[in-house]
Amino acid sequence: MTTQTTMAFKTADLANTGRQDIYVGQIAGRSSGIANKLKTQPLELYCDGIGRASDKAICEKNMAIKQWYKSGHSFDPSNATRCAELPEPDKSECRAMLVKDLAIQSKDSSICDLIAVTQERARQLCEIHFRPVRQPTQAELDKAIPQIQRRNVLLSPKGDGSYEEHAVPAGVEIGGWTWDVKVEDVNNDGWKDIYVLNGTWIPNEISPSKILFMNDGTGKFKEQTVPAGMEDYLITAAAVAIDFDNDGDQDFITVPVNGPPMAYVNGSADGNSIAFEFRDGLGNQFGIGNRLEIKTADGLTQMRELQSGGGFMSFDAPVLHFGTGKAERIESATVHWSTGGKTTIDGGLDAGSLYRIAREGAATR
Repeated sequence: MTTQTTMAFKTADLANTGRQDIYVGQIAGRSSGIANKLKTQPLELYCDGIGRASDKAICEKNMAIKQWYKSGHSFDPSNATRCAELPEPDKSECRAMLVKDLAIQSKDSSICDLIAVTQERARQLCEIHFRPVRQPTQAELDKAIPQIQRRNVLLSPKGDGSYEEHAVPAGVEIGGWTWDVKVEDVNNDGWKDIYVLNGTWIPNEISPSKILFMNDGTGKFKEQTVPAGMEDYLITAAAVAIDFDNDGDQDFITVPVNGPPMAYVNGSADGNSIAFEFRDGLGNQFGIGNRLEIKTADGLTQMRELQSGGGFMSFDAPVLHFGTGKAERIESATVHWSTGGKTTIDGGLDAGSLYRIAREGAATR
């Protein structure tokens, strides 16, 4: 099984089996019934969560325009007067979008040429709309992989090497219009949690909150957005996970639409943690693609892969963070380098620290 409109693709060992699960987020924000399952708020409250006055003013201005300029390529001649009342550069952009709407509604690609050359986005949207589309043949459709629509997908490894889709029983199928996904151990209990970022209104009258799913260690996740202080209704397409205050837990910086960057400082983590970064003289410098396995005295084994991204316009710091629960040290750490080779560190490493693992070799450019 696969998704139809993939926007985020994350691999992570959610069950601490040493094998990676695959979580895929897709565009499902306007699916039937989904608004009843997401946390939402009325659209008129959209800007209320923005504290700084200047940022809130920009948000309110943009939302006011949204009230009369509706997306969907439907040309409304009365909008020309409204465009003329806007200051530059909004006025020129608004007029360009109206011409784009007129071309699409009139089914006349030549009207795209009337858009000013300086309005690149409107011209591109207009020209792309008229590009020819080839419908797949029935033979191609028969060979296609079955697609799951209207929800996110979780593929988990089975003993025979295949994967099983079970997002619904795991409780992580709802994600709205998912642009990005972060998989981090938020509370440092040794089990990786899932943070889903939404990016549209569902429908135009409401906006959804991002969603935090907490891993209970049994293969199921519990939605804990409000208790964790992560409730936020600003449309958000990208985020970064990083311990920016160096206190041993993962914080989040999100980048909303019509709002300033938001910092979520983690104060909920009770367990211990340990983190690693790499310097590789044989492969890529920061060890992107490295897999690291750690073992604690209680028998828990965890594995993480250093990934540079996996969501829309979103990247993470090149650091691997592990929650270790009550364990104050790990017994061993084994690095599987992305370009080949393995390094094992025995003898124990104390939690509460960031370690750098280096591999010497010829300098690379």
